[in-house]
Amino acid sequence: MSAVEASVASRNIEIKATIQDEESFRRMVKIAEQLTGSSGEVIKQHDVFFNAQKGRLKLRYLETKKSELIQYFRPDVGGPKLSTFHKIDLDEPKLMETILAESVGVKGEVRKQRHLFLHKQTRIHLDDVEGLGYFLEFEVCLNPEQTVDDGTEMANEMMKLFEIDEKDLIEGAYMDKLLK
Repeated sequence: MSAVEASVASRNIEIKATIQDEESFRRMVKIAEQLTGSSGEVIKQHDVFFNAQKGRLKLRYLETKKSELIQYFRPDVGGPKLSTFHKIDLDEPKLMETILAESVGVKGEVRKQRHLFLHKQTRIHLDDVEGLGYFLEFEVCLNPEQTVDDGTEMANEMMKLFEIDEKDLIEGAYMDKLLK
């Protein structure tokens, strides 16, 4: 059995939606604060996306934590969708970036300020993405015994709490939007 076969991917159900303006963004932050009883955490992220044969591959630089290499598969559809991923912390992210840039090439970069809130199994991301605007993302982290339907139900409940309309749901990654 190879290392890839032995490594079980993590799973979550995701939705991503556009937020129309700064006022709506601030309203969503207030909803998240009330729901979680916390002020959340503000994180500056710089993601470097690489050309990948399958799925997506990104190196995430974080200001206060170790940087991460993340490989993931997620269909480019609106609404709740299954995402599977592998993630590893990096001690030498600049070296990893150099190796990947020279071997497979850089697709592009995304810079954002993320407001992160945790509610039960859901990571609530309220993102201010440089060059794109404001977005909301839910990641319902599935336990091994939970089904995609379980996670989809939780994501739909979160959409109701935040008053997310179907027309606001987006497909793909921020990188895709920046490349258009």
